[in-house]
Amino acid sequence: MVDKIQKILVVDDERLNINVLVELLKPSYKMMAAINGQQAIKAANSNSPPDLILLDIMMPEMDGYEVCKQLKNDPKTKDIPIIFVTAMGQEESEAKGLDLGAADYLTKPISPAIVEARVKTQLALKQRHEELKSAYKIIEEQKKRMQNELDVGREIQLAMVPSIFPASHMYNIYASLEPAREVGGDFYDVFNIDEEHVCFCVGDVSGKGVPAALFMAMAKTLIKSRASNDPSTASIVTHVNDELSQDNEGCLFVTLFVCILNTLTGKVLTTNAGHNPPILRRANGVIELLKRLDGPVVAAIEGFAYKEGFVQLNKGDSLLIFTDGVTEADTAHGEFYGDPRLVSLFENTENRSPKQMVEQILSDVHEFEGQGRQADDITVMVLDYLGEMQSEQDKTISFQVTNALNEIEKVVDLFDEFATNNKVNQKVKSTISMALDDLLTNVVSYGYNDEQQHKIGVRISVVESSIVVVITDDGMPFNPFQMENPNTKASIEERDMGGLGIHLVKKMFDHVAYHRNIEKNVVTLVKQFTAK
Repeated sequence: MVDKIQKILVVDDERLNINVLVELLKPSYKMMAAINGQQAIKAANSNSPPDLILLDIMMPEMDGYEVCKQLKNDPKTKDIPIIFVTAMGQEESEAKGLDLGAADYLTKPISPAIVEARVKTQLALKQRHEELKSAYKIIEEQKKRMQNELDVGREIQLAMVPSIFPASHMYNIYASLEPAREVGGDFYDVFNIDEEHVCFCVGDVSGKGVPAALFMAMAKTLIKSRASNDPSTASIVTHVNDELSQDNEGCLFVTLFVCILNTLTGKVLTTNAGHNPPILRRANGVIELLKRLDGPVVAAIEGFAYKEGFVQLNKGDSLLIFTDGVTEADTAHGEFYGDPRLVSLFENTENRSPKQMVEQILSDVHEFEGQGRQADDITVMVLDYLGEMQSEQDKTISFQVTNALNEIEKVVDLFDEFATNNKVNQKVKSTISMALDDLLTNVVSYGYNDEQQHKIGVRISVVESSIVVVITDDGMPFNPFQMENPNTKASIEERDMGGLGIHLVKKMFDHVAYHRNIEKNVVTLVKQFTAK
């Protein structure tokens, strides 16, 4: 590449002075000339401006000071170096010129060697300045691209974590994720597996930006997909590890704590893959650290078989799961928040909901580290177990019937015997019998579009002072509770067929819910009762 020939503009109202400078410098530079201030300003604003201006001070109409002032006030020309050339007294003229923004000063009669040296110096400085501007522009563009990537990563991250949590009278759970400015890969999830089991997990992916966010999304998706038909946390994490270890060119990994809670018994299956030990606070205030480690971080060792343990929760117990953004938060003096501080806070804040507990922990961490100092993602999850640990024997019946209307009477008879054994009063028995009859009639009559035999699952449990009924079928997707309520004020002749039974179910039960799980409709009813 041929170096660009630099241009010099000579401005002087005496042509002799112009000729002297042009002849001196033209062997090395492309020369331009102007005989007054207006011509100089026009040349400087042209499409091919000079790289340097040699400017005489004493000129008619517009002197060199005014020319310099106008050029330095114009963003387009302010970076062109100006060297004053004058016969005026040196100290006075030099000080004024430098105040106006001139780069250097030459006195007449000129010294060729001095002129060449100072011109060369100023042009070299200008070139370095332009190179710095160009480098700074590249840096700013790269910085902008990186920030855009971080913003995208943050959007992916926040879009992947739930903000609405499953509702249950057996447990209460809440979680929050606060991304750092340089977003990492923290995540959490909470979802129902079936009517009795809920899966919840917290993870922390290494790395930053979009790669970490995408890795997090893959991990979260794999966990949820596997948990839908795999009751083992060890098997779930082993599967996730095998999948993420393949083609892991970025050498990313994720710490992970996965749990499956049996909401009826309080038993929690757990697998800890290199994650911070969760904290368990018993109802009596005793603190336990769940230090069991079931394997290394996920995606580090392909083919590793993870283990699982279990924790028995009793009524009133609380479980705290968090990422290292909590305990590794630090002050400007290098002091870490640490595990003891977190344990003490959790230990001494009873009678708060999980949401209040999470918010207090986040607030305490931010107050400790100081405003604007969050260096890592922070994720906190708290679960309160509200139910009584109970044996499933004698408290639950579970059976299947075929999709035939004559099977419904069998279901009602089985429930009647179960309710009598559990001292359910007659009014509640009648309400539930009516609901079973109506819902099963709907499934048998309208749920299938073929003539084949299908199995319908029924599970009835006594949980504290409530009866929980769950009906599962593999019929066409249908949410009965989205049916439009019938017009009960209309006469029987005017009223549309159907819908009244479902309307009564919604009115008479304390809680009704529907969800579609693994190609099956799942209807849940909860009715409180007083024992006879």
